[in-house]
Amino acid sequence: MLNKVLVCATLGLAITASAVEKKKIDFVLGVDGDFKAAIAAASASGASASNRFVLFVPDGEYEITKLTGDEHGKTTFPASNVSIVGQSVDKTVIWNTTDTEGISTTATLYFPKNNNMYMQDITLQNRSSVSSTNAARQVALQQNEGDKYIYKNVRLLSGQDTYYTKKGRTYWEGGEIDGTVDFICGGGDVFFEGTKLVVNRSSGYITASQNPGDWGYVFNNATIVSSYNKDYYLGRSWGHAKTVFLNTKMQAEPRAEGWGPDMNSAPQVFGEYNSKNGSGGAINTSQRKTYFDGGKDGSTATTLKTVWNASDAAKYTLSNVLKGSDNWDPTKLTAQVNAPKIEQDGGEIVWADDDNARAWVVFVNGKYKANVVTPSFALDDVAPGSKITVRAANSMGGLGAYSNEVMTVESNVTYYKVTIGDAIGGKVETNLSSNKVAEGKKAIITAVPNEGWTFAGWIFEGKTGKSTADLGLDGSKATLEIIAECDIELIPSFTAKGTTVFQAEDGIITNAAAESNNAGFKGSAFVNFGAGDLSMIQVPIYADVAGEYKVEIRYANGSGKARSLAAAAPGVCPGGIDGCKGAETLTFEATENWTTWETISMTAKLSQGAGYFTFATIGGNDGPNLDQLEFTLVKADETTSVRGLVTPHLQITPMTTRVRLFTLTGQLLREGSTLETENLAPGLYLLQRGDGSIFRQQIIRVK
Repeated sequence: MLNKVLVCATLGLAITASAVEKKKIDFVLGVDGDFKAAIAAASASGASASNRFVLFVPDGEYEITKLTGDEHGKTTFPASNVSIVGQSVDKTVIWNTTDTEGISTTATLYFPKNNNMYMQDITLQNRSSVSSTNAARQVALQQNEGDKYIYKNVRLLSGQDTYYTKKGRTYWEGGEIDGTVDFICGGGDVFFEGTKLVVNRSSGYITASQNPGDWGYVFNNATIVSSYNKDYYLGRSWGHAKTVFLNTKMQAEPRAEGWGPDMNSAPQVFGEYNSKNGSGGAINTSQRKTYFDGGKDGSTATTLKTVWNASDAAKYTLSNVLKGSDNWDPTKLTAQVNAPKIEQDGGEIVWADDDNARAWVVFVNGKYKANVVTPSFALDDVAPGSKITVRAANSMGGLGAYSNEVMTVESNVTYYKVTIGDAIGGKVETNLSSNKVAEGKKAIITAVPNEGWTFAGWIFEGKTGKSTADLGLDGSKATLEIIAECDIELIPSFTAKGTTVFQAEDGIITNAAAESNNAGFKGSAFVNFGAGDLSMIQVPIYADVAGEYKVEIRYANGSGKARSLAAAAPGVCPGGIDGCKGAETLTFEATENWTTWETISMTAKLSQGAGYFTFATIGGNDGPNLDQLEFTLVKADETTSVRGLVTPHLQITPMTTRVRLFTLTGQLLREGSTLETENLAPGLYLLQRGDGSIFRQQIIRVK
């Protein structure tokens, strides 16, 4: 914690109105951590349809086989409402290799039950040695269940079964899918608009549709490329297939019959309309196959009209295929924000605001530098002569075209340091792209409390010892607008809203996930621990009264056997819970299933104020699903009344050297090696205790 705060400016509320809420990119791969950390952050984010988690992947090649893959190299990405956005489809590659073959065991990336997923400008590649030359099944992308997937300018590279779908609605815009046999396979309703299909094997099959949805696979304005002209098939029936090719440019043509032999059933719909060759001329479709024997299941044999006219094709519009009962229109989400026009203004790069931009990403010499939510970027650590470009992110986080390029020139601008202290019960959001701000420029800093908590005030001192009132500052405002004239140091303070119940999903989650797929939980989610590496949750809690508490822990454990967690109250394991002898081991007995919620109890000694209650897995074993904590005061400390009020004559003598008392508006009232609350007006105060360099703080009430 900080020992002081220095602010030099007048303050006020910031009011912003925009079509798209301004929000920074949540995680930048290689800057905020590796792909394993990205999955953990997305899973713990509590992302929703209205609060999307955006992962940005700068140019580079990222092997994830051992980092996040299972024993076969398959990586599961469990979080919904996530965008995975690359810098460029050609140079941003996430890849794996596998030690086996199989449609369900090899995926580079696997979405199990995800909803509202978005991917743009990225390549997924399964590089197993068998995938490019043989018909072994090596999946690049597998989506099992869920609904509303969007892929814009995405490239998938593998051999057999490159792209495996099962259920739900999916929209492809542009992009490319390469493979050998059945390289687009499975079910669901998938609309491909302008997608490039690359056939890399003679006698290969583009599609193998299986138990599809209402429409199946629909390709519109696709382009087919292959070295094997007139030696591949448009597809075959895996399970009552539905596949349609409309307005397709076939630079390499399929075999004359078009459709291959059925595997285990006859198709329900195979259609082709307005197919053109590489020169734009009509393809001869007179020999297209119309009778399908059903393969192994001869009872399903059927005759289909496979060459369509305009009337046949008319109903296969994007809207009809994907709108569903909620009128989903993915094209509104793929629309890109216009490229900004940038220029240098003193020590900043600036551009016009855009209500349609969620954020802007800044590149220096072609490499990722920062992302910002206001139309400016400080050049404090950018060398003169650097080339700056900026791209705007749409509501899904997808990046539009690059701006014009500006080569920076030297500027004699003074920069001030901005330091934000951590606080329990909330977070801080800022418009700044770094921890510095140019002199005379505005820094907007907002304290955002967690659900169930409230903002209690900023702690800061005025310049040259003046009070906040002398400087006209108001530390009770959650949002501060500060015109930089000196270094800025702030500590936000949060208190719980008089509650004794705290939700696990509000905590700091490490190698675990906040989920909502098992019914019956309280709050907005529960925390699902993981096996392997230390899996941990630090739940922010608040005690009005210092003393002994009964802690009731709500959980579910449908594993069929007991599971254990290490538990530590605030301050019990200051060096970390892993290996801490003060941590208590709790046993969570099996519940009937994962939707049956029960409680266990423990006792804990709590100091007054906020802290983190920590739970962690033991020995790499899995844990239960943790829902919430409820605290009941058993015995208050003698120095504190039962309502948490500090007695009027309480003398505080800390082990450290300094104690400071502030009003909640930031005015320093008393300071010394000891502190008495006698003669203070009744009310709430903020108390800091420390050694002069590091301070701990808590809210106290004087009666």
